[in-house]
Amino acid sequence: MGVNWTEAQRQVIESRNRNLLVSAAAGSGKTAVLVERIIEMITDKEHPGDIERLLVMTFTKAAAAEMRERIHDAVEKKLTEDPDNEYLQQQAVLVQYAQITTIDSFCLHLLREHFDCLDLDPAFRVGDEGEMLLLRGDVMEEMLEDWYAKRDPQFERFVDAFASGKADGGIDEYIYQVYSFSQSNPWPGEWIEQCRKELSDTSLEALDKTEWMRFLLEDVKNQASEWVRELRAASELCGEADGPEPYLPMLLSDLEHAERMAQVSGYDMFAREAEAFTFPKLAAIRGKNSPVSPEKKEAAAECRKRIKKAVEKIKSQFLFASEEEILSDLAGSGESVMMLLSLAEEFEQRFSEKKRERNLVDFNDLEHLALKVLYKENGEFSETADEMARQFDEILVDEYQDSNLVQEALIQAISRERFGEPDVFMVGDVKQSIYKFRLARPELFLEKYQSYTKEDSLFQKIELHQNFRSRSQVLESANDIFFKIMTKKLGSVTYTEEAALHPGAQYEPLPESASEAEKDFSTELLLINTKDSILEELDDDSADYTRQELEARMIGMRIRELTDPDSGCLVWDKEEGAYRRAEYRDIVILLRSVSGWAESFVETLGHMGIPAFAESKTGYFTTIEVETMLHFLAVLDNPMQDIPLAAVLKAPFFGLTDRELAEMTAEFKNSTEKGQDRGLYGAVCAYQKVHGEECQSQEAEEAEICRKLDFFTAVMEELRMQAVYLPLHELLYRIFDQTGYYDYVSAMPSGETRRANLDMLVEKAAAYEATSYRGVFHFIKYIEKLKKYNTDFGEASAAAEGGNTVRIMSIHKSKGLEFPIVFAAAMGKQFNKQDTRGKILIDPQFGIGTDYLDSETRLKAPTLKKNVLKRRMDLENLGEELRVLYVAMTRAKEKLILTASDKNLESKLEKWKESLFETEEGLPFTLLSLAGSYLDWILMAMAEGGCRIRVKETMAKELLGQEISRQVQQKLTKDMLLGMEDSRTTCWEEALGLSDEGYRAQLQALASYQYPWKDDLRLNTKLSVSDIKKEGEEESLEESTFLPTIPQFLSDETDEGQGARSGTAYHRAMELLEFHKIRSKEDIREQLDRLTEEGKMTAETRALVRESVIWPFFQSELGRRMADAQREGRLKKESQFVIGIPAREIGDWDSDELVLIQGIMDAFFEEKGELILVDYKTDYAEQEETLRERYQLQLDYYKKALIQLEHKPVKETLIYSFRLGEIKL
Repeated sequence: MGVNWTEAQRQVIESRNRNLLVSAAAGSGKTAVLVERIIEMITDKEHPGDIERLLVMTFTKAAAAEMRERIHDAVEKKLTEDPDNEYLQQQAVLVQYAQITTIDSFCLHLLREHFDCLDLDPAFRVGDEGEMLLLRGDVMEEMLEDWYAKRDPQFERFVDAFASGKADGGIDEYIYQVYSFSQSNPWPGEWIEQCRKELSDTSLEALDKTEWMRFLLEDVKNQASEWVRELRAASELCGEADGPEPYLPMLLSDLEHAERMAQVSGYDMFAREAEAFTFPKLAAIRGKNSPVSPEKKEAAAECRKRIKKAVEKIKSQFLFASEEEILSDLAGSGESVMMLLSLAEEFEQRFSEKKRERNLVDFNDLEHLALKVLYKENGEFSETADEMARQFDEILVDEYQDSNLVQEALIQAISRERFGEPDVFMVGDVKQSIYKFRLARPELFLEKYQSYTKEDSLFQKIELHQNFRSRSQVLESANDIFFKIMTKKLGSVTYTEEAALHPGAQYEPLPESASEAEKDFSTELLLINTKDSILEELDDDSADYTRQELEARMIGMRIRELTDPDSGCLVWDKEEGAYRRAEYRDIVILLRSVSGWAESFVETLGHMGIPAFAESKTGYFTTIEVETMLHFLAVLDNPMQDIPLAAVLKAPFFGLTDRELAEMTAEFKNSTEKGQDRGLYGAVCAYQKVHGEECQSQEAEEAEICRKLDFFTAVMEELRMQAVYLPLHELLYRIFDQTGYYDYVSAMPSGETRRANLDMLVEKAAAYEATSYRGVFHFIKYIEKLKKYNTDFGEASAAAEGGNTVRIMSIHKSKGLEFPIVFAAAMGKQFNKQDTRGKILIDPQFGIGTDYLDSETRLKAPTLKKNVLKRRMDLENLGEELRVLYVAMTRAKEKLILTASDKNLESKLEKWKESLFETEEGLPFTLLSLAGSYLDWILMAMAEGGCRIRVKETMAKELLGQEISRQVQQKLTKDMLLGMEDSRTTCWEEALGLSDEGYRAQLQALASYQYPWKDDLRLNTKLSVSDIKKEGEEESLEESTFLPTIPQFLSDETDEGQGARSGTAYHRAMELLEFHKIRSKEDIREQLDRLTEEGKMTAETRALVRESVIWPFFQSELGRRMADAQREGRLKKESQFVIGIPAREIGDWDSDELVLIQGIMDAFFEEKGELILVDYKTDYAEQEETLRERYQLQLDYYKKALIQLEHKPVKETLIYSFRLGEIKL
């Protein structure tokens, strides 16, 4: 059965040969429409397209994978209808190779294909996030040290002005912020130069021409325009029969000032008008018998009061000094900004150089290097760009509202718009642009939205309004709110009928027997008033936590009602095709930020018997098991660290108590000699020195301390030796084995999650080893950098997210998802405005604003520009929060519930009840910008009624009473259990029919049970031959290059992976060369060059292989034998194998379980019914015996495998060393 597309959807699917902007509201089926458009393009009977000629760009790998899968499924479905269609069969195969990708992946592909256009080694790799943090920190530290060494006065003044604390804290962050903002522009150097240029002229005339000054004046005019409307409404109110007529003269005077403010055209004029805008006291209206309406009197007075506060705020922010002083401060701050720009430029150069040395690129590099490929130095499009533009018939961009200027420049370069053939399809919803923190530029979407036509044209827009996700009740409540609060001045888009959500989902009618509660899908607002004397007695942190718990408990009570098996809410089950009771898995709780909230929600719901799952991106580094292991590594690297050492000594595996640590430390301090280290490690060493030799004769307590310290020392010494050569992830496994900590945490509460956290630490250590850094010290630095930059992994999830649990996630993570029942929680949480409080503010459009520090008087004050930037950031942040609220309220399919806790709830409810002078475009911008939380906006919208949201308010003491009752009951139950007499037979013992002795015996049997195949648990199911070889070695030796034999210190080569790559290159050459056709070195060269041209060898691999190294092999007896064998078809190369070998034959295992061994044999050939096994080695070794010892075990397994595979005896096992020649084993 086909899909019934709406007229607008059908128009989107069928429109061709144009730039098309699709503004798709939440739940409008944009992904389905996009997939259908692609399918119809490639199945068009008249002009069939090719999936390879489409470029589909998404913003996440998951979205790209889902898109590819949906297109593949759609093609397969078409094939079932027409199975003999060869063209469709071809497209089904090509889908897997089509350019359905993220922008970063597309750029990476572009660089791989066109590295020759750049100064870039084709073997480059994309650096890991943690690796780039480390490298960035190293570069920044080195640069700042160099600047300190110069003793540059300008630099010193800059540090003096902007460093926080007693050191230079924060300086590196400011430099990196400027660097990051510059990188969000297509041409970073131009952005920095533009910032510099603005500082060259700080006259009033020049300032009036700047973009930030135009913004200030436009903002003032916007506010003044609304004051005019409000004052006119208030004046009309005064003219009514029962209006406050005595107020009219003052209001008319205010109106005149507001009208002049709405016409300002320069800073000088703005300053004059604002200073003239004064507010004389309102005339008194007295008398009990006055005909004036108290409500109208209050409304007029409140209106004037609000405008007076706004005008005073404008004066304090933008007219805080005389014009001369303001201009002088701006000029004075210029030196610091210039210094900051210079440092950011130098950092970019140094960082790029370091990345080039290591052959690394980061995600910024991918995009900017791609631009270098696509643009010439003069800004014109390159030949490559023209070629790519002709390569694609259409470029389809998903989530276009989240694009930035760099991505826009990339799209422009590969589109055909410049040839008069616009071919870019863009789909998104500016109301869901919530990635400002990633420097997204929603104005790109808005510019096209305002300039594109609705009618057929080369630049057209189509709007998808219908929502196919949610019930009408959900959409109605969202529309009621956003009609009033989403305006062009705040949310960048006016929420009109065209932008509103229109029901399109068809739900089956509910059963006639359903009760009112079962079919209640109306949106709810649950409020909890936390202003209570009990809460006021708590400190701020405890009170906040309790408010979170109270809100979670309120939500939990509603969840119980919704999931009641007898009277719970009914939800439609698409798979079952019927209504059923709501379950926990149908419910999601959305939070603006899960940090600090998710934990208390999960815990509180858990106490209520409601399973909850929160996927948090925080908390990993603070889990006890991860902290303990990180402390262990820190002590392993350097034991002279008191806090990590104390944590390790107190850990379960060493087990020193607080008392034992105190006694050991006190004894040391009492006997410490002058100048001796007083640290904890000194105390450990001293205690062992004094008591160690006579440990057996000591008192029991001292002997116990000695025993624990001896164990600590032995473990540390052994592991410290192993840390020199073991990869870090293997070192962690050794620590787990030596200490038993992995097993210990498994037995702790939430053991499965704790074990998963340690597993994740091992994974991260393995990933770290793959970077250009090595060793325990750098790993600890790596973790510290991640902590510093708030890069957390989030606790590992051992629970199945798909189970029957309530899910808790951030609103950002929920974007693009849908859920039957949604709780949008923590609506009362205050907006985070931390990023507007720094000493330096940066805007991608307006540049940099700073404080000004007078170095002589030591007085610091914000400059005018900084205050303007702060105002802009405040408004942009509010616009972002507005869009985040929109996303939260459009995730629900069946029911939406908003929840909030607030200690000032009564005053807020009263505050927003006043007349709000609503305009045609919603509530006044001046009022909306006063909001401090989502709850403020919701209450503003509901103030005059008309919102289809049911409100329920709960007092904190009601929920506190329930919680206290639960805790008292829990305490009584615990006391009863602990207070039972041993002789008394308990009811549960009687129920089980067990006597004390029988029950005790059963417990002892269970506790002492030993799993009979315990050793088998440690077996690997599959091993490579290299893994087994490592087991027998104390040091893992990489194959390394030896030719030419130049000492390492004379070599320019600094890449630690060069040896491994060289070995791989020679093995690849030996695999591909035709031995029997080689008569000279020239033959080798010709074959290698031909293999490179055919794509069988990469240019990088070819460059590593030297004919002079390989030629001696062909002159040897072995080389001639193998050439003859290849000529006669008796030679096999690069033979893979997998065989099963009993565990006891591999190592120290008492088990007959088979372990799979896998590997690749370089070559073997047959002579007279017997086999000769050959293995090539590029290791540097002076003697043959070294290679024999190193590879005997490996070749023994190869020999076993060869015998099993070929069923023939192995006559000879040979190593061919490119340095030493043929070696027999």
